[in-house]
Amino acid sequence: MGLMSPEKMIVAKIISHRDHERQVLLGLEEFEAFEFLDVRKQAGLVEVKRTREEETVFTAMDRLDKIVNSLDLNPDQSTGQLQEVDESTLKNSLDMVSEVITSIETEILEIDTELMMAKTERERQKGIRDVANSLRPLGIDPSLIGITDYTFTTAGLVPAGRSEELEWSLQEVTDGAFTLSVLPLKGGACASVITVPIELMDAVERILSALEFEVFPIPEGESGTPEQIVEKSENEMVRLEEEILRLQQRKETISKEWGLRILAAWEILQVEKQRVEIKSHIVYTEQSIKMWGWIPESRESELEPILREKVGSALEVTFDKPDFADHEAPTCISNPSIMKPTEDVVKAFGVPSRHDLDPTKIMWLSFPIIFGLVFADVGQGLLIILIGLAARNAKKKGQDWGAILGYIQNGAEGLIMMGIFATLGGFLFGSFFGSETVIEPLWPIFAHTIDGVKNPYRESHMLKLSIEIGVLHISLGIVLNLYNKLKHKDYREAISGLSYLITYLGFVNLLFGVSYNSIGEWFNSVGNVYMWIPLAGIGYGTGNNGVYPALPLSPLTFSIITFIIPFVVMAITSFMGGMDGAVLFMEHAIGMVSHTVSYARIFALNTVHIILSAVFIEMLPPLVMIYFPPLSLFGIEIIPHHFLHDGHEIAPQIPLLGAIVGTFVVGILEGLLGFMHTLRLHFVEWFSKFYHAGGIDFMPFRARRIHTTQFRKVAQSSYAVQ
Repeated sequence: MGLMSPEKMIVAKIISHRDHERQVLLGLEEFEAFEFLDVRKQAGLVEVKRTREEETVFTAMDRLDKIVNSLDLNPDQSTGQLQEVDESTLKNSLDMVSEVITSIETEILEIDTELMMAKTERERQKGIRDVANSLRPLGIDPSLIGITDYTFTTAGLVPAGRSEELEWSLQEVTDGAFTLSVLPLKGGACASVITVPIELMDAVERILSALEFEVFPIPEGESGTPEQIVEKSENEMVRLEEEILRLQQRKETISKEWGLRILAAWEILQVEKQRVEIKSHIVYTEQSIKMWGWIPESRESELEPILREKVGSALEVTFDKPDFADHEAPTCISNPSIMKPTEDVVKAFGVPSRHDLDPTKIMWLSFPIIFGLVFADVGQGLLIILIGLAARNAKKKGQDWGAILGYIQNGAEGLIMMGIFATLGGFLFGSFFGSETVIEPLWPIFAHTIDGVKNPYRESHMLKLSIEIGVLHISLGIVLNLYNKLKHKDYREAISGLSYLITYLGFVNLLFGVSYNSIGEWFNSVGNVYMWIPLAGIGYGTGNNGVYPALPLSPLTFSIITFIIPFVVMAITSFMGGMDGAVLFMEHAIGMVSHTVSYARIFALNTVHIILSAVFIEMLPPLVMIYFPPLSLFGIEIIPHHFLHDGHEIAPQIPLLGAIVGTFVVGILEGLLGFMHTLRLHFVEWFSKFYHAGGIDFMPFRARRIHTTQFRKVAQSSYAVQ
């Protein structure tokens, strides 16, 4: 594999005796780079039925899931302790799981039943208390509400403004044979108790329904005054709360005593479930098993020794690169673990195809560099570093920060890199928690004031820096595309890519080495062209600025050689590729300008960051002013003895309140905005030059372990492979 190319994939063919199926799977798990090919479907074979023990895995998994949920254990969070387990046979795994389940399942189910009953009764008592409180203003005994031999009594709420209508309706229907007690409540509604003769119950209930009368749910078997019922219910609720607490403490005790073994058993079952499900990819004969799978070519020599250690001599391993490998093989990319967050960002756009380059290693640097220019601030950059370090430490300890903050954990290494370059950017431009009266800019042309006078050219310098960063980034993308075409011997597209590179660099050189505001000067037959040097000319203008060296060519000659001719060659070679080539040519021609200008967002976002920070620094009361002592490192003045600001000499200082509020607001809003725009510059402006994605991610057969470790045992066997 090249530095940026996906791994070359080959097919490994494994044949062994049926009795060694488990040992082979254990070896493939240890190898961690074997993705099964479903050869059973290709061979048209029926699926092998599961054994009784294999069915037990799924049954036990359901039972253990209930235990894990009951004890609120998190199987995805590491405890920091590993349980050694013997998985040489499925029986060993099930015996260990069975021991855990039989030891605690009955007790946990009993506790859960008692808890459910206690909580249900607590809710019932709450309902009784609430009804009694509703009846308290009326002073009615709940036992008197209901049906007797002669009367019907009900209690409830009358909607606001309808109590008089209720009384009139009762009068009309009963001819005055009713009693009505009404108590106005807050909000306009009224608590009411109604008694009528039993023979009028149906008619009265229809009236109450029409008036939206809300009947109190009267608890059965309760008697006495409302006050007595409330007191009784509250006492019962206190007893139930104590019972619930006692039961929960019993569960906590079980969790502390058995938690590690429960999590280990759960993980064992997950692994066993994976082993059972992968059998659909294995071909079985009377005495042998056959497996095919993708592996990286670079790891070919590792596979057989691992399998022989597990299986012994009853094994045959061969390797092949089939005709369909370049088209159907999954994409395996390998990067250092510190680059994993960047790799995840690349895969969010799309997995590299077999013929793509993997941009992870370059993007690992380019992304934080551009973010650092957008979010340039020493203080806020250091905070990002601290957050990244905390997230990385929590991830190592297996802590779970939840669904949202979990993204910070997963991207901890990338966050640290972003913080480092944001800090460096802050030193370059002289920003510290949004204040520009503390740090002396290491790049003086970006200072807001020079000798007490506002720098009128800072914005133009920052804009040119942004454009030149974009030119470098885009040029790198074009070079990567050219390299990839040459690597795959696609010479027509390579010629088109080379022409595009020359055209683009010629365009940029004419822009900065001749003139950016008068295209007519590009075709001047007299004079010189001055060679653009990235970043060196910032602050010195364009053309003959004393920095760019003169070339012995007139602008007209230079335009023809480096702009017009390669542009025509790019057009011809592109159109030779048909409609796809024509579309690609239009994209390159338009993107040469639009994509370059898009990098001006670095200048725009940096400026917005400074303005928003300044709002909090200048408008909020300082609360406390923090003064900074002078600081120099290696002869470079970091914090000056004094600072000229708006023509006044002041000591380096920062208002505490403005810095805190500004950091909180700007850090979240601008940090997220800066991340999204940096991502866009990579996904749209950069990837469009060379990256196509569309690959299939490599999904090797492996066991995810955070609670267990295998007991190593070498198999000794000598079956003949058939």
